Amino acid sequence: MKYQLENIIKDRLTYCLEWKQNIDVYLANKNISKKANEEYYKSRPLMKLIINFYFIPYNLLRFYRYLRIIHDYKKNEIEIKVLSKELERDENQK
Repeated sequence: MKYQLENIIKDRLTYCLEWKQNIDVYLANKNISKKANEEYYKSRPLMKLIINFYFIPYNLLRFYRYLRIIHDYKKNEIEIKVLSKELERDENQK
């Protein structure tokens, strides 16, 4: 039973680390897109204002989704720490 639990914890830790890497890539690409948009709209401030006003509901939804991703990211970091401590504790007991 203990061996099975250890495998489950290892699998979950692997999944959490992969998820964290994927979100890191997503956030990096989102940051690049944000910088590109800022550069593009530097010479078009009126167009940016009109577009931002028109897409207020959509931009709010994207912002809430971003906040949710950040929340899940922080929660995942804590889960990685907890799973790592559990594995260390199990290895020390052996």
